[in-house]
Amino acid sequence: MTQSPAVLRAAAAAALVTLALAAPPLRAAGDALGPAQLAGLAEADASLKAARADLPDCEPGCITPGEATAMALALGEGEARAGRFLLDVRGGGQSLQGQLGTMLFVNSRRDYATLGTLTIAFEPEALHALLRRARGCGAADVVDGQITVKACYGEGVPDLNMFTMMQRLGGRRLIVEGEVRRNWIDSPLGSPRPIANFYGEHEVGYYQVWVHVTEAAQVTFADER
Repeated sequence: MTQSPAVLRAAAAAALVTLALAAPPLRAAGDALGPAQLAGLAEADASLKAARADLPDCEPGCITPGEATAMALALGEGEARAGRFLLDVRGGGQSLQGQLGTMLFVNSRRDYATLGTLTIAFEPEALHALLRRARGCGAADVVDGQITVKACYGEGVPDLNMFTMMQRLGGRRLIVEGEVRRNWIDSPLGSPRPIANFYGEHEVGYYQVWVHVTEAAQVTFADER
């Protein structure tokens, strides 16, 4: 029997359910990645490592998702490290839990439950501004020796959600300025099985590797040249 469009949309929503609900539990702060895991992260980042040498905005260097994961795992609880992070947007989601408010997320892996995933956590206002950022449109006007560059804005997003976000950002290459940290999520979901809350509470959950975006200026489109 053919399913109705409404049923298909509901199934798609379930399949894309927010990365805030499931991700690989990164263990305690002192956990070290083994040689095989580090090699796997490096291999997954090979194309980004090759590209960053030719990106002016990556001078003196951009940090790939695998490097960001290793960096975050080496930090103590509550610590963060500033940097410029390079990723290709492979997936995304929207918060369905009150603890994460109304944030939206993009991630560097299609399967967000994969070690080495970097999550970019957007505040809605920052994401709205990013999607409407001015860009060059057409040739510049030259009048009496004064150059005026024409610019235009992208169309606004009347209903900002994970679907409209991915229409604009899916497949894009981003450079994000910010601080990477391990972010604990209370949730009974996750693969592999979540661990007991290290705070000593009764909830179980996992760590994500986050860069929090509060302003559109933190983000550059590396593929917009």
